[in-house]
Amino acid sequence: MLAEIGFLSLILSIVVAIYAIVVSVYAERTHNETLALSGRNAVWVNFAFMALSTGMLQYALVTQDYTVAYVWSVSSPDMPALFRWSAIWGSQAGSLLFWSFLMSLFAAVAVWLNWHSQRRLMPYAIAFMMISVVFFSGLTLIYENPFERWWMTPTGIDAMGMQEYDVISAALQPPGTVEPSNSRLAETAKGLNPLLRHFGMAFHPPALYLGFVGFLVPFAYAMAALASGDLTRDWIKASRRWTLVAWLFLSLGLILGGRWAYDVLGWGGYWGWDPVENAAFLPWLTGTAFLHSVMIQEKRGMLKLWNMVLVIGTFSAVIFGTFATRSGLVESVHSFARSEIGFPLFFFWFSLTLLGAGMILWRRSQGLLRDEHRFTSVFSRESLFVLNNIIFMALFVAVFWGSFGAPITSELFLNTNITLGVDYFNQVTPPLFLALFILMGIAPLSAWGATSVSRLGRALLMPFLLTLATLGLFMLNGMTSIGALIGYGIVSLGGWVAIYETFRGFQARQRVHKESPLASLRMLFARNPRRYGGYMIHLGVTVIGIGIIGSTLFQQETQQTLSVGESLSLGGYELRYDSFDGGQITQDGRILDIANVTVLRNGHEVAQLRPRRDFFPNGDMSTMTIAGAHSTLENDVYVLLVGWEPITAASVTFKVYINPLINLIWWGSFILILGTIFATWPKEIIPARTREALRTGDPSLAAARGA
Repeated sequence: MLAEIGFLSLILSIVVAIYAIVVSVYAERTHNETLALSGRNAVWVNFAFMALSTGMLQYALVTQDYTVAYVWSVSSPDMPALFRWSAIWGSQAGSLLFWSFLMSLFAAVAVWLNWHSQRRLMPYAIAFMMISVVFFSGLTLIYENPFERWWMTPTGIDAMGMQEYDVISAALQPPGTVEPSNSRLAETAKGLNPLLRHFGMAFHPPALYLGFVGFLVPFAYAMAALASGDLTRDWIKASRRWTLVAWLFLSLGLILGGRWAYDVLGWGGYWGWDPVENAAFLPWLTGTAFLHSVMIQEKRGMLKLWNMVLVIGTFSAVIFGTFATRSGLVESVHSFARSEIGFPLFFFWFSLTLLGAGMILWRRSQGLLRDEHRFTSVFSRESLFVLNNIIFMALFVAVFWGSFGAPITSELFLNTNITLGVDYFNQVTPPLFLALFILMGIAPLSAWGATSVSRLGRALLMPFLLTLATLGLFMLNGMTSIGALIGYGIVSLGGWVAIYETFRGFQARQRVHKESPLASLRMLFARNPRRYGGYMIHLGVTVIGIGIIGSTLFQQETQQTLSVGESLSLGGYELRYDSFDGGQITQDGRILDIANVTVLRNGHEVAQLRPRRDFFPNGDMSTMTIAGAHSTLENDVYVLLVGWEPITAASVTFKVYINPLINLIWWGSFILILGTIFATWPKEIIPARTREALRTGDPSLAAARGA
């Protein structure tokens, strides 16, 4: 019954979404307020049906209803509860339903928050959001229905006089079939893909989905502005915070994906320039470019055309990445199996992109996307932001070409498959990233309109001196590589600019207001969360950059077979093989081979590690390698059991990495996420006393609150 309720709810959600599209467009064209309200309400009804449909599948997973074919394919009785919850995005059908649910959720929240403030844009925005909801819900319903159930069809009597059956799957019970026993189905349930049975995979996919789907809202506002002709800054105001929210979740998803790869894939790294990784990275690049260039339109009324291209291009990149990941276009440990949804996805992406481009050209020909000011100085903030955008787009082109352009072009025109590997990306992208870091250090110090070189130089003086001091610390710790020092210097400059500018604002407030330091800092962020949240994001990116340089340029590795009691040495550490625990069986049926090793430094024991291999005898007989890691701020000692060598109690082959500064990547990511939350935080929900202090400038209110 659960499956039937979910199936019917999915159908009704599509019907209601189509109604919302038609009614909203018609209401806007005829200025019929009653119909407009009906279209608005239909968005909420659509969400209710989508929530019910998704909830039914989730409940079937949690309660282990193996008569539902999807539940049987992605879960098993021995799976922990966390993975039964996360199994909803463990395969194509469930993840598409979850994707559709998130789209419906974002649309419902956008209508709830912005109906009155963006009344002119909302009907068309509803139409574009619901078009996407209808498309993805339709894909789920027609091609990847997660509500199909197992049914048994009698086929005859065997030699022993027993009834024989064929097992088929269908959403509704076919005539002449009977429902199989849930307990019998449980015995053959496949369970979740072993690579997905990791704590991080309970959060990495939904974070990515929230990031992808979140870009639907700014896309819809941009298209609504083009459709309505309201090309004032209203669509920018409506979409900026939504873009930040989407960017926040997409950043979090990329970070969690890197951590999952580091923990589970067993190759000592966190980013391999895999095509599916890059499919998520591409909208991050264009979204980041939009977040910078949109400030120019807000402050100076410039780049109206370019911002439209960026926001529509970002959602186009989301749909293309979805097509690449789910169609079988690329092969990856991250991707879904080849599916019939490939052509519909391609058609939707092509149509959406063509429609967006056509509407931009239409409004441009009418002169509605003309800039209000011209560039007046090479060193003005808007000029530097444009240069920033150019570099982001160069990165986009380089990553797209290496991931999709070269393989697709070679197969179409040369009848061969040319794949550009990690070496290509490692040669092309570092100079572009370093250029971005240089701009991250300079642009925040420039002024809108015009900036003189001397003024910019004076503003850079203190951050530059702090950067030199940082490089001195690196040199005192034995750093002699000129290339690394240049890289560390370029990356550090942006971080010191962020810290110094925040300190200057704090210092200025302290001079004017007699309040505690904590109250000053809080009020500084409350008055301008976007600015100081942005500085925190830049600081997080700096910390990540230092971690990437250290772990990339100075990673050490070795591989050696050891007998019990033997040791190997690497990077000032000694690794001793102590004992072997083999054949351990866990609650979910895995068989574990575990090596017990001791890590020593300067003759002193610093850690006990247990690298292991997990073997899954039930299902596809796969093996997963889990590293043992000793983590400090300085580095990671990362130990693997080599998967292709036989493991015995007497002899084990280890692969060992020393990854310097790698933990700065995770710490910097935390700072970046925190800064994005600050930058996104609405002033409307700042406590009343703080808002009053901001309004009146009364420091006593802020001080009282801090007391």
